[in-house]
Amino acid sequence: MTRFNLPPRTRPNLKNKIILCVTYFTIVLETTFGREADDRSRFLYADDPNASIILEYQLHNAPSADYSGDERKQAAKRPPGAEYDEEKHIKPYFLSPENGPRVVEYYSPWCGHCQAYKPKYIALAKEINRRLPDDQMEVNFHAVSCSVHHWVCMQNNVKGFPTIVAFRADSAEPQKLKRVTAETVAEAVGVRLLAHDPLSNSADEDEGDEEIRPVDILGASLNGLARTRETVYKDAALSFTYALRTGIYPKHSHHPLEDTQKEVFSDWIDLLYWTLPPTWILHTLINDLRINMDSVVVSKENLLEIVDKHQEVVNGKHLKWSDQCAKGVEGAGYPCGLWSLFHIVSIGVVERHKAVLGSREEVSTQHVALTLRNYIENFFACEACRQ
Repeated sequence: MTRFNLPPRTRPNLKNKIILCVTYFTIVLETTFGREADDRSRFLYADDPNASIILEYQLHNAPSADYSGDERKQAAKRPPGAEYDEEKHIKPYFLSPENGPRVVEYYSPWCGHCQAYKPKYIALAKEINRRLPDDQMEVNFHAVSCSVHHWVCMQNNVKGFPTIVAFRADSAEPQKLKRVTAETVAEAVGVRLLAHDPLSNSADEDEGDEEIRPVDILGASLNGLARTRETVYKDAALSFTYALRTGIYPKHSHHPLEDTQKEVFSDWIDLLYWTLPPTWILHTLINDLRINMDSVVVSKENLLEIVDKHQEVVNGKHLKWSDQCAKGVEGAGYPCGLWSLFHIVSIGVVERHKAVLGSREEVSTQHVALTLRNYIENFFACEACRQ
């Protein structure tokens, strides 16, 4: 495994670790620069034979009316799947009024909630179209990857994943759905369904019965498009220091970290040192943590002492997340800011790989993904986000 080439303190020590799974950040990192351009790992439904009923939006397959002029010419030069840098004026055809009844899911492929909902969305599409009488219009089910189509999701006010909206025929007015069943969708899109057959043995029946509660995890990256760079970095820094205060040690802990946790925390801090922009003031805290790593992993008090020392320099006097992250809820914003930090890390890995690094070796994307996975598993309280 390629290792960090860091200044003296420590080199990441991952002796004999077995990689148990490839996490969602492997998807983010490797699709950016480590795989073929037509890799579909940024999509949940594309090229899945079991998901053929779902129309995954991909720019190279989109009607030419979705984009025009110089941008159309530029898009035509890109290989299939290379839609990541799409322009903000792109408008998917199914969002215009000249369409029949339809449902759209906005999601992100690394989101565990979206992955869990995928089979339910497929089952819902199958059930509704199976129960349509002959005199009713077909209901199309679309999917939009917000990891690919940032601007599309932002312009359509997507705040969390997954977000499900419905449109009536010849309408561009979306109806956001919270409880998604065949009946609620049919009512929203304006079609009539045949009665449910209680003797049906179809596994699709009722699979779509789901209350949708969008999770604003990497909504951080979506909201980042509406926030200034300064605000994104302030949110990320505030969540980082909050995580140091509340997530590394239990609330009333008087014991050192376990050996595995020590290693995971050390790797996490080294990863931040390696990937974050070198001019970011957060490095003052990160460097102090690295220098005093032997001390901070044995005592919560030692860790808090270092965090307190840098608090005002790193976060200023107003310890409050942006409105885009906090959604107007006092004290909220931590998950959004933390996922902003993860997003900045992923970009930093890309930039490091593209830069002329001299003697510094490139870190493998697999190592980065493992470091992030281990940090979330050991120090992140949100169970659904850890899975």
